[in-house]
Amino acid sequence: MERVKQDLSCARDIQRSLLPQTFPDISGYSIAGRSQTCYEVGGDYLDLIELSSGELMIVVADVAGKGLASALVGSSFRAALRAIANSEMPLADMATHLNYLHYKEGEESRRRYVTAMFLRLDPKTHTVEVVNAGHNPAFLLNGSDTPELIEASGTPVGMLPFSGYSAEKYVLSEKAKLLIYTDGMTEVFKGDEEFGQDRLMEAFRTCRLSDATGTLNSIWQTLDAFSNQENQSDDMTALVIGRKP
Repeated sequence: MERVKQDLSCARDIQRSLLPQTFPDISGYSIAGRSQTCYEVGGDYLDLIELSSGELMIVVADVAGKGLASALVGSSFRAALRAIANSEMPLADMATHLNYLHYKEGEESRRRYVTAMFLRLDPKTHTVEVVNAGHNPAFLLNGSDTPELIEASGTPVGMLPFSGYSAEKYVLSEKAKLLIYTDGMTEVFKGDEEFGQDRLMEAFRTCRLSDATGTLNSIWQTLDAFSNQENQSDDMTALVIGRKP
């Protein structure tokens, strides 16, 4: 048992080291993210990759299940993604390629499919390209008080061998703000009552803080207040991208 505890402690440290330690300082943008596991290690994945084109690739993903097995699959997914991130492949084709690679890794990987949001942000043109692979809908406030939902265009990565995906492009207005999250953010409970997607969207919509870090802090405070800070039942990850006025 002592050896298992030590191994899990090492695995936790390694997984934390793979999360972004700093967030890119992009002129005119505010970016912040947070990831919190319910066990020592988890299946949520958050990554930001600065591309040679000057664009920023952002990925928020969630491996089915929890704990060490999901963390191992998440590390494999991360390695495959980073190997092709700078390939100049269209974002939808990249998701299709990752889906096929994941499916071919065998039955255990298929059982631990990955829901994922792939984004490519071009700060020069203020455009963001998005592919949602079976993931929770992202919330985009883009010049309106009503968030636009960016919903799935295909199945989770690795679930089916030949899934196809489509990308959507958005021009970000001067005060645009985007929230991407994993389902642990909506599956916070107070007794038998679930926080849910509508409450999360409302917490995001009504937050008047313009910076990404402040927005995340506000959402986490709302979650803590709802749950009375009870222990969470799933990994929780969220990322906010905002344009500075």
